[in-house]
Amino acid sequence: MIFATLVHSHNYDQLLLKAQASIFPKIVLLDKKLNEKLVDGKIIYTIAYEEEDYFTAQEIAKYMKINFKENFDKYNYKVNLIKFSNLSYDMNTTVIYALNSNENIQKVANIAKKKGIITFSYDINNLKNGLLFSLMLEKTTVLYLNKENLDNEKIDFIDSLLQMVNFID
Repeated sequence: MIFATLVHSHNYDQLLLKAQASIFPKIVLLDKKLNEKLVDGKIIYTIAYEEEDYFTAQEIAKYMKINFKENFDKYNYKVNLIKFSNLSYDMNTTVIYALNSNENIQKVANIAKKKGIITFSYDINNLKNGLLFSLMLEKTTVLYLNKENLDNEKIDFIDSLLQMVNFID
């Protein structure tokens, strides 16, 4: 059964996953309206995954726990793992980090846009479907931002972050 899961799971670059798990939480802290997105005073960092990617999602959460201990800066945080199929408009989260999915990225984008949730994507190609940030390891580390989704009035990042990103229309 484990072999079958591994055969059907997506391929992930472990170095990229670690880089994203290290940098994305820091980007959350640069939202000037972060306090409005806290859930019970905490940052809720939701990792959305397909069933076959459960172990990858677990590894990301484990890495974040080791790297950040109990806090993102001064904020307590909690990582929630949720299957794409269980995402809903009723969920309370500060951020959604989407692993690969063939059918559910638009669902994440729609929920995030309506609720003003920050979104990160493992795959840069998901930005064209409405997610906000992705990070790639090229000659240097490059942070990409979907310019179209930046106009959400519930999300407002500090100017210095906007000067560092590469915009995608």
